[in-house]
This record gives sequence, C-alpha cells and structure tokens, in this order.
Amino acid sequence: MHERRSTARGRLKSAVSSGGSGWVALVGPRGAGKTTFLREVLEGDEALVLSGSPTDQADLLEDFRKMLREELGELPVPREPGILPDPEGVPGWRDLLLGLAQPGRGRRLLVLDQWEELSDARPSLGTELADALEWGTRRGGQLSVVIAARHDPTAEKGSPLPEPRDRIHLGAMPFREAAWEQGGRAATDAFHRWACLGSLPSQLPVGDPGADWEEAIVERVLRPSGDLFDTPLRRLAETFHRPGRYVSLLRAIALGPVDWAELRRGARAVQSGPQMAPYLQRLEEEAIIRVERPLSAPEGSRRARYRLADPFWGFWMSSVAPVRSRLLLEEPETVWVRHIQPRIQAHFARWLPVALGEWFEFHADERLPAPSREVGRVWGSDEEFDAVAWLTNGQICYGLARWSEGPVGTEPYDELLRRMDVTRYGIGRENRTPVLLSPGALAPELIRRLARNPLARVIGMRELMGPRFSE
Repeated sequence: MHERRSTARGRLKSAVSSGGSGWVALVGPRGAGKTTFLREVLEGDEALVLSGSPTDQADLLEDFRKMLREELGELPVPREPGILPDPEGVPGWRDLLLGLAQPGRGRRLLVLDQWEELSDARPSLGTELADALEWGTRRGGQLSVVIAARHDPTAEKGSPLPEPRDRIHLGAMPFREAAWEQGGRAATDAFHRWACLGSLPSQLPVGDPGADWEEAIVERVLRPSGDLFDTPLRRLAETFHRPGRYVSLLRAIALGPVDWAELRRGARAVQSGPQMAPYLQRLEEEAIIRVERPLSAPEGSRRARYRLADPFWGFWMSSVAPVRSRLLLEEPETVWVRHIQPRIQAHFARWLPVALGEWFEFHADERLPAPSREVGRVWGSDEEFDAVAWLTNGQICYGLARWSEGPVGTEPYDELLRRMDVTRYGIGRENRTPVLLSPGALAPELIRRLARNPLARVIGMRELMGPRFSE
C-alpha cells in the first residue's frame, strides 16, 4: 500500500549509481513530495535538474541550455560521423541530450522533474531522451536519468522510452509516520491528526503543528489563512474541467467505502452509471480515490468498493464541505464546535479500519507470531471484515475495528466471532485468529472472554500508533 521512504531512498540511490546509461521512474501523485524526496536523496550528487512549468518549449530549451552552461561550462555537443546537424540549431534538445550521454565525460545525473509539464512543452522529448540513452549505452556513456512523474511514463500509448532500471512508487506516508509528523503528542492525538490532516507529505505542517489536534484543524483547515484551507477544491479546479461533478462523487465516497449502487444514489450531480465511470477513472488515476476488491473475489470479478485514498480528503468532504459557506461568515472556532465536532466521531469510525489494514501490513509482527504476507478486506452477504491478513506462517487473521471512546464490552468481540464462524474465506478454523481494534478500555467480561482464546488479540490506540517516530 505505502512504501517506506527509507526503502525508496535506498532503491533510488542504488539505481542512479549503476554503471552505464539508463533511467529510473519516480512515480507518485500530486502532494507525494517527489521534488523534496529527490532533493534529499540526491543531495551532493551534482545532479542537473530540469523542472517542468507552464512555459513555451523555446523558453524551456533556453533554460536547459543556460543550466548546462552554468554547470558544465562548454556545452557538451557531440561531434561524430553519423550525427546529423540538429534541425533546431546548435545546440538543440537532441544535441544537448546526446552530449550528456557521450562516453569519456564521466558520470552525469539528469533529473527531469514534473515530467508531464516537460513533455507537454516538448512533445518529442521522450523520443529524444530514448535516442540519447540508446546511443550512450552503445558507446559506453554514463548518463543516469531520473524522471519524476505523476504517472508511469512508459504506460503512455506508444511511449518511446525503454524499460527503466527501476520504478519507485512514492505515495502517501505510512499512517504512523504521518501521524507523528503531523505533530502528534500522544497516541490518540496522533490518530486524530492523521485522520483529519492526512498522510501526504504536502499536507505536513511547516510551522507550529498546534498544541492539540482540534487547534491544528481550526488553524490549518478552517481558517481562510490556513495552509490547508480549500485545498481539495483548488486541487480539483487545477486538474479537472468540471470540478463540481467530482465534488459530488467525492462527498458520496467520503461516507463510504461505497459500492456502485450506493454511489449512484449518493452522487446527485451524476445521474447515471455510464456517466460515473469516466469520472471515477480520472479520480483513480489522480490517486484521489482507491478501488478495493475483496480478497475472496475471483480473478476478473467486478465487485468493488470505492473509498478516498487520503483521510484528509475524507474529513474535508464529509465534515467541512457541507458547512464551508459558514466559514466565510462565522468564526472557525464556532463552526468547529457547532457543526463539525458532531460529525467527527463518524469520520474516525470510517478511518479506523483503514488504520487497522495498515497496521496489519507493516506492524503485525508486533503482536502476532509473524508479519503479514497479504492484507485486504472481505465482505459479502453475511461476512464483513475490516481487514484480513495472511501471515507468513500460514495463520489468517480476521480484523474488526470499532470506534469507541468509552469502555468496550463483549458485543464487538461476539460479532467478530460470529462472522468468523460463517465466513468461507480462509483455512481451517483452528488457525483463525480474531483481532479486535478499539481505542476504549476493555470491560472486565471482555478481558475474561479473551483469556479463553489464546489466539485472540485486542489492539488499543497505543499498539496501533506505536511509539513516537518509531519508523
């Protein structure tokens, strides 16, 4: 689901250090922090960086020339038989890229950030880069290229680029890391911040994170001067032609996860199923929503549920969007107390299962005999599990997450056992492990019931969130 930053750093370092000419794809949605990540990982590597922006290709070429002249002095234009004059004059795009790939000039590292903007300004850039890499490989050149993009450049129809050395997918941060980076002071405070402010690096605080989570939300999300005020609306307006329809879909999905029929009933601005499909596809491509299929579904099954990919979007669409107009007339503290606080518990209940799934994925071996091999959800007519995990030792765990700030009785545990008894998904009953996630204190009767089952586990807020900065 989410690759650890430390793993991605090592893979990128290794890929750009490989000999010969080649390239690496760094793929991630808007807000994943690709530019910051590149700066941190490649610091000291004397990389040549060309970043896309809304500009004419002639200006972009002049920026490229100027950068190479400042960094390398004499422009590295190749002079060999078989290389025809560049039709754009010397040095043009082709000459500059070929020059960087020349053998005998030492190792070169070229970073092309915001690839979509670069290729929009220069549509033939992919072909010219592919030619330079192929030419450099045949002659023993040492050009390493990193392409940072929102989507895999080789996935485009007719892409001229060869297979990269590696594809590194940079997405949201793991929930624990994001929660503490959001300014969490204790386990519950950290969960509240993650559930309301999200996991994307672009959403982390750049200043004082606030003494408590409510203060952070009021200052950053509800106050018009806050750094996250109206962020979803701005993102949709920058990305889509008719953002209103997308907002309608997202507000319905924010109350989910929802299936196709539930989404049709909830999205008022999109009147039919065929109309919804292209909107959902675009939202998935932009990593704003996530499509989930049950682990029990056969290959090719169309059973699916839709949920928002980041909890901040879920909080904004479910709790802020309905009362957004009030923020223009009333104090944000008033809007928070009167209109958003009453909705917030339902929001926490929707995102607690997502946290359980990530806990299974990254931290299961903290309380279970082995780490997870596969994690997902299972749902059906009489079976509904918030997270199911196959451990590497063959054990299967069925998880149920129940949000409760008060004491937790036996009811959710009994419900979990009932669902485990009827589900057909999984192996023999002797290896089925019930895992209950609830932040509240355990009632004495529940403690006694758990003691009778040596496989059963209850995860509280401290176990879920782990110690601060444990990554």
